[in-house]
Amino acid sequence: MTEAQRAPADEAPAGVIRTLRELPRPAIVLLFGIALNRMGSFVALFLVLYLTGIGYSPAQAGFVLTGFGVGSIVGTFVGGSVTGRFGARAVIVWSMLLCGLSTAGLAAVTAIVPLLVVGFAAGAFGQMYRPAAATMLAELTPPQRLVMTSAAGRFGLNLGAAVGPLLGVWLAAAFSYQVVFVVNALVDLLFAAVVWLVIPTGSGPGAREATAAPGDTATLGDAAVPADTARYRDLLRDRRFLLFLVGMFITAVAEVQYQSTLPLEVQQRGYPTALYGAVVALNGALVILVELPLTTLIQRFSMRATVAAGCLLLGVGLGLFGLPFGPWVFILGAVVWTLGEIISAPSIGAYPALAAPTPALRSRYIGALSTCQTAGWAIGPSVGTALFEYVGGAVWVMCAGLGVLAYLGMRAGVRDLVPR
Repeated sequence: MTEAQRAPADEAPAGVIRTLRELPRPAIVLLFGIALNRMGSFVALFLVLYLTGIGYSPAQAGFVLTGFGVGSIVGTFVGGSVTGRFGARAVIVWSMLLCGLSTAGLAAVTAIVPLLVVGFAAGAFGQMYRPAAATMLAELTPPQRLVMTSAAGRFGLNLGAAVGPLLGVWLAAAFSYQVVFVVNALVDLLFAAVVWLVIPTGSGPGAREATAAPGDTATLGDAAVPADTARYRDLLRDRRFLLFLVGMFITAVAEVQYQSTLPLEVQQRGYPTALYGAVVALNGALVILVELPLTTLIQRFSMRATVAAGCLLLGVGLGLFGLPFGPWVFILGAVVWTLGEIISAPSIGAYPALAAPTPALRSRYIGALSTCQTAGWAIGPSVGTALFEYVGGAVWVMCAGLGVLAYLGMRAGVRDLVPR
């Protein structure tokens, strides 16, 4: 056991450098692997452009992209179960292998039905690794460091999300969309190989080792694992965690409006598309530059306070986009919304692993969070664009209202856990 894993539970939260320095090597490798995988994930960004370019209508291309989105929801849900059954390391390796093959298949098939099947598979296997990676990171990280480690993981994801589209655009312009998907597949296979070769089977003790039930010897890897008796239905007895999940779902419904409805709002008011680009760029820049150092302070507050306040600010910030003022209101809304994201997201990422009552349920708690978020992101655009079309600014009122509801749900549902 490393010195970091022997750290006392009541030790004060550490800063970024100390947290990363104390993490075991497998955790560092996993963080880099997650960032690399995000940087090379191009399917959702370029699938519609690729399909319309080979002759499909926008509706048909959207149908295939919907299949990819449905697969993503299924993948996050199933990922929680198979991680508990087979171990996080095995799930990451196999899901990335199968995702790589499915993504490469998008460049090889042209008929609509095979495209729908392969797109669904790419979405499912591409998201199946998320609960497994989060579970492994929780296993490798001392509980009192988990919020900061979650912030470090988000830094890598956001950096990858910023660089990835630029790389994808260059590949598409210099070569073709088929090459974009092949590179995506190669990155998935590289991630699988790194996890298989570098992260040993059964790395690290459980993040809640001290409270593990006698005889519960589930590990990270693909070694023998006792019969897995945990089920998603076990979550139904945890009513407070269910409130947390509801809060996450409605927060995701609100948050995704910046992708689906905000560009329509900017266009309708007669502002240039560059304003929308500036808003999105401001969000990404603030998260990348501010979240890690600010988390050093935020992690000293209770999880209930940070999660609830962050969700409220996120909804209110989005609601500001509906105010009938000049373009500056979009910048103000972006700052408030981003501040809410920065305050809440690291604690949200850490919370399910700490809230799970047993190590066997940890991957289900993490998988339930991922599923609710993914479902909200999938459903939100349809709700928001319909409201925008028929009721105009009501969509931004909805966002503010969802922020208030999420705040109330998180205040009631999130426990002030003491890592142990």
